[in-house]
Order: sequence, then structure tokens, then C-alpha cells
Amino acid sequence: MNFVGTSFKSESTFTKIILLCILISSGILVFRHVGHSGITYWDEGFHAVVARNLTKHPLKFTLYDQPWLPYDYKGWGDNHIWLHKPPVAMWTIWLSHLIFGINTFALRLPSAISFVVTTWLTYRIAADLFDKRTGLIAAFLQAFNPFLFESVHGYRYSDHIDIALLLWVQVSCWFLLRAIRSGKRRNYILSGITMGIAYLSKSYLALITFGIALVVWCVARGKEIYHTKTPSDNSTRSGTTEVKIRLSDIGLQLLAAIATVAPWTIYCLIYYRKEFLWEHKRVLDHLNTDIESWGASWDRPLFDYMPLFYPMFYTALVAAVLCLIVVMFKRWRLVELFVLAWGIGVIVPHTLAQTKTPSATMIAVPSLLICLAAVISRAWQRRDWIYTSIWAAGMFAITVISGGRTLVESRDQFDELNMVAPFIQANFWIVEQLIGFGVLLAIFAGAYRLIRQHNSQRWFLLGLRTVALVIALFYAGYYVHAAYKVTERNYKVPLYETSGQRLQRELPENACFFLDDERVGAHFDLMYYADRSTYQIYNKHMKQPRNFKTQAKKAREAGAIPYLFSIKETAYNYPLFTQGEVDIGNGKMQRYRVFEITETQ
Repeated sequence: MNFVGTSFKSESTFTKIILLCILISSGILVFRHVGHSGITYWDEGFHAVVARNLTKHPLKFTLYDQPWLPYDYKGWGDNHIWLHKPPVAMWTIWLSHLIFGINTFALRLPSAISFVVTTWLTYRIAADLFDKRTGLIAAFLQAFNPFLFESVHGYRYSDHIDIALLLWVQVSCWFLLRAIRSGKRRNYILSGITMGIAYLSKSYLALITFGIALVVWCVARGKEIYHTKTPSDNSTRSGTTEVKIRLSDIGLQLLAAIATVAPWTIYCLIYYRKEFLWEHKRVLDHLNTDIESWGASWDRPLFDYMPLFYPMFYTALVAAVLCLIVVMFKRWRLVELFVLAWGIGVIVPHTLAQTKTPSATMIAVPSLLICLAAVISRAWQRRDWIYTSIWAAGMFAITVISGGRTLVESRDQFDELNMVAPFIQANFWIVEQLIGFGVLLAIFAGAYRLIRQHNSQRWFLLGLRTVALVIALFYAGYYVHAAYKVTERNYKVPLYETSGQRLQRELPENACFFLDDERVGAHFDLMYYADRSTYQIYNKHMKQPRNFKTQAKKAREAGAIPYLFSIKETAYNYPLFTQGEVDIGNGKMQRYRVFEITETQ
């Protein structure tokens, strides 16, 4: 008995060392160049400016802190009171700004820290459900996920808003899992509180935790669901425990979430009712309305967006999920039911909603990675020919049948096509790989049945596992390299970082800028660094250039002092206030001029 206990103790220590190595290496890599000065227009620019304004008034969320020009409270892109996103993520950035100052490192620091924590949570949830090997594999896959790296660095249509949502959803799921296994109401309350915090990060997507609890309860009413306890659960005994969950437990979870969300909701209804109700309506409009051209056919999430989250091995992951669905219907255990309710509960509503965005399924990443990790772990742990064949067939399929690039960057490309499934057609390589997987799985299963009475079956399965492992390690190297390439970008915009800080010191607080830089979102760079309201004269998304002469007059009437910030060589007939040059790298200098737009001109 002592020998067994010592063995598990040493195994636990070894597991902790590996997990620590994953967390440290992922953390070091994700922090590399995380403070690059370029602020991405979608969506980081909005959140950066709002979070900066919070340093002046933490309970008043504003985009244009001083709206010198008329605005429509329904237009979140140029609004004054900005409630387009809930407060938690922006408060986190605000706190980081208070500690580390106004800079892009402070802007992205909460995302980087949260990302590392989500990796640990993925390990913890996977280890609690399956085993530590599954936890380590899933943690590795999340620790170096290129899409999550891009979100942390602000390069995608997501940033700390989505990372914060992912963090709190995972915390809520972890407490829910503990609640289901232990039956303790305290854990249901904690799951509800953290679900409320997730809601205050990015609205209704946070309800996935409530959905998981509801699914487990519904299934438990008609089936006996068991949680399998293995020696890797810090015990020397294995066994099963029947899952007990009551409707009152789910109600308690929901009430805790509502109580967490209520103060912010009441505050907004009292002080910013029209803005809050409008933004709330727009959130619900995603279900049946094409919001901002993100409307798409049902197949876009599965066949365009999601391959971005799982580059190179997406089809193998889908195959693992499909196989675990079969296992779930055969055995009805908590382990498969929990992760599949999580993943499918995120994907299906997004598939049915008319508006579909790339980052909306991000909170399903941990659950789907756990599914793949579970198949790999079971292939080695149990020496099971079924899981070995599934893993090997998946690895062979994605290697033999080459994949292609998804089309997510062109969100309007298929708007006019009258097709049932245009993205399946555009990315048919996914279907081809799934068909290849099915064929290979049948071949491996048939071969095993032919030789299962012979001694060669052992060597056959060992060979499949070894080849699958070699292929998996090969893709793992490319996977980590893809994450490294994200940090290698180190996108910089030194012009506004340097000039903005100078203008903040030299210009009065009622200064207002009109900017002739046509790069989309450039005005947010200047607004963030100069802390002055900035209006872009023209970019490709505007129907026509802004009549800045007329609008400068309106701004002056509202109490502003209008200035023209120019990066062009255009000759302007205004008094030159200041000018300068900024080193933008590669031996190049960028000249800028600031003119005061006077009444006489």
C-alpha cells in the first residue's frame, strides 16, 4: 500500500512539474511584445479609449469623453456614453492603467495574465473529469493556441473582452463541476456568482454554464449518470459515484448570477437608461438580424471560424468530438456529458443565430480541446483499440489530405449567394478529411478484428500509437511556432505614441483634433495617447469625407479649440501650432503638423 501511495505521490509531483513548465513557457511567450504600440481598430481601439477614460470617472463609461460634435446614442462607434460592452473587462484594464500608467502594456496585461490562468483552469477541469494526462494535453493545446495569442495581443476581432469572458466562464464551469460532484450548495452559489461576472464581461454568452447545469439535470432525470473515480484522482481506489443534481440547485446558481448582475443593471437603468436599453436590444438582435454585416449562413462557424481556433488539427478534433458523442450515448457518464454540453451548447446557438462573429465560439475552446486530449490520453492509458484507432485515423487523415485557408477575413463574400451551405463548399477540405477519417477508422478496426486473436495485435496497436504520436508531435511543433509568429509581429505605431503624449502635455483639455490620416482606426491611436477627442476626416468605411471646416465651427461653438493633425503634405491655410518628426523604424522618419483651425479661415 505504501508503495502505491508513493507512486501516485511521485506521479503527482511529475505532473505538477510538467504543468508548471507549460504555464511558464506559455506565459513567457505570450508576454513577448505584448506591449506593442499599435492599437487594433476592431475591437481593441474602442476598449482602449473607454478604459482610459475610466481613469477619470470609473463609473461613467465614455468613448468620446468630450463629445464636441453631435452624436447619436444608438451609434456605438462614435457615442459619448458607451455601454456596448459590459463593465468587468474594462474595469480590469482601468485598474491596470492605474498601476502601470497609460500604455499598451497595461492595456493588454490583464489579457496575458488571464490567458495563463485559463490554461491552468483547463488542466484542472480536464484532470477532474478525466485524468491528469488529459489535463496536461489539453493545457498544452490551450497554452499555445494561436488564436488566443492573437486575442491577447489585440490582433483579432477580440481582445480582453473575450479573454475575460473565457476566464470567468471557465471559473464558473469549474465550480459547477465541483458542485455536481460534491452536491454542496456553496459551489452552486460560486458558480452563479462567477457566471454573473462572466455576463458582466460579455453578456448572454456567459449563460453556457447555466445551460450545462440544465442539460445535466435533464439527462439525470431519465438516466443514471455516473462520475468515474480513478486512481489519478489522488486516490488509490477506483469506483463510480452517481451524479445527483436538483432543480433547486440550478435555481440557486441562477439567482446568484442575477444578484451579481443586478447592481450594474439597476445603475445603468437609473443613469443611462436609453443607452443601456438600446445596447441590450442590439445584443438580442444578433439572433435574428444581420448586425454590422456579420450575418452568415448556418455553416460559417463550423466551416470558417472554428478552424482558426484549431489550426492544422481541426478535423481530428471534430472526429474526436463525434466519437465522444457516440460514447456518451452508450455509457451516459458525466465526463463526456459535461464537456459535450459545454462545447455543443456554445456552437449550436451561434450556428442558429443570424449574426455570427469569429470570436463568439471562443468559450468552447477548452471543452473541445479536452475532448481531443481525452481521446489521446485514453489511447495510451487504456491501450484501447477504439481510442487508438480514432486518434491514429485523425492524425493520418489531416496529414494525407491537405487542408486550405479559411475565408474569415472576407465577411461579405457570400452575402449575395443563394446557397444552402456556401462555407462547406468553400472549405470542402474539411469534409474530405472527415471522410478520410471514417475510411481509415474502418480500415484500422477491420485490421484489428482480423488479428485480435494473434499476438501481433499488441504490436499493431503500439505501431498505430507510435506513428500517431510522431505525427502529433510534428503538428505540435508547428502549433507552437504559429503562436510564436503572433508575438513576432510586434506591430508598432510610434507616431501617435510619441506625438500624442507631447500634445497631451502642451494642449488644453478642450482641444479637439481632426485627423487626415486615412488608416482605419487611426483616430483611436491619437485619442488614446493624447486623451483628446479626435475625429477622422476620411477612411474607406466612410461614405464621403468629413467636412471638417464646418464641423470645426460646430466644435468651437460647443466650447472646443479645434486643431488639424496632419500626416500628409497637403498645404493647409491655417496657423501652424507645432510640428515634429518621429522615428517609425527602418531608418524612416514620419513628419506630422498640427494646425489650429481658426474662425477667420
